[in-house]
Amino acid sequence: MNFKVLGLVALASLSFSIFSEPIVYGKLLLTFEFQDREAGRESNLVSNASRVGVKGNINFTSSLKGIYQIEYEVDPVHGKADKSRGRFFEQRDSFIGLKGSYGTLFLGKHTTAFKESQEKIDLFNNLAADIKNLLQGENRMTDFVGYVTPTFGSGFSGTFNAVRSSEEFEGDNFGDHLSYSLNYKTKKFYASIAIDSKIKGYDSTRYSFKIPIDVHQLGLIYQESKKIRSGIKEGGFVVSFQSKVGEKGTLKTQVSESDMKLVSGKQVTFGYDHKLSEELKVFFFHTNLSTQVISKDKTILSIGFEYNF
Repeated sequence: MNFKVLGLVALASLSFSIFSEPIVYGKLLLTFEFQDREAGRESNLVSNASRVGVKGNINFTSSLKGIYQIEYEVDPVHGKADKSRGRFFEQRDSFIGLKGSYGTLFLGKHTTAFKESQEKIDLFNNLAADIKNLLQGENRMTDFVGYVTPTFGSGFSGTFNAVRSSEEFEGDNFGDHLSYSLNYKTKKFYASIAIDSKIKGYDSTRYSFKIPIDVHQLGLIYQESKKIRSGIKEGGFVVSFQSKVGEKGTLKTQVSESDMKLVSGKQVTFGYDHKLSEELKVFFFHTNLSTQVISKDKTILSIGFEYNF
């Protein structure tokens, strides 16, 4: 009987040693927006991809571990993150996989390599001035298999995604829809070329560059996208610049132009972030979106808080 008890204790000890304690994390990103457009003026309180998640790992050997993450968007303002279905939660990056000396393999739902290649060049990601207003390819896909290589050649890495789609004209098997990128990253420079093949009806190529210069950062994106059904090709670009002000402030400006989603679309944004603590910052930005169609033009002044836990 004592041997059985000792065996159970040993098994329990082994289980605790290979399973790391799950990490609960999240973000609240809320803004109060004043919007001016042809139809009139309005003000709104908005939740911008606020989220909560759990992640962790399972250590198999010194060089191999299992990884997992479950993340959902929440809307503490209106109570329905998934507005199309009237649900409180909407799934974000959620996956399970293996990470080791040969890279990381994972499957589930995840942001594409194409979207991730912009490496925070978009200074207003998830806000009203997000580059997704003008550029194709800012996608998070289901039925997703991803692989990220280890870093090689002093800064190079590759990311490969295979996605299954239900759009019959594009195919319905893994491998018919791909997103992949080749990236180079050091402390002084970042560059990436990313390609979407038959992702949500588009073939796209994106070139991204990020250059830190002392307390400043310059970001550049150039992109070309072709709509598969029509064969129409459109281009677009983003230029962003940010500069630290003291220990807690950051000035930001960004210009985006493209015809992909809006005819003669152009968005000009400037803003300021101020850190109140490691977890909390307050910010404001002003953005102007102009197009050839006056009814789609709008100007937004936004004041917000971001809290990370």
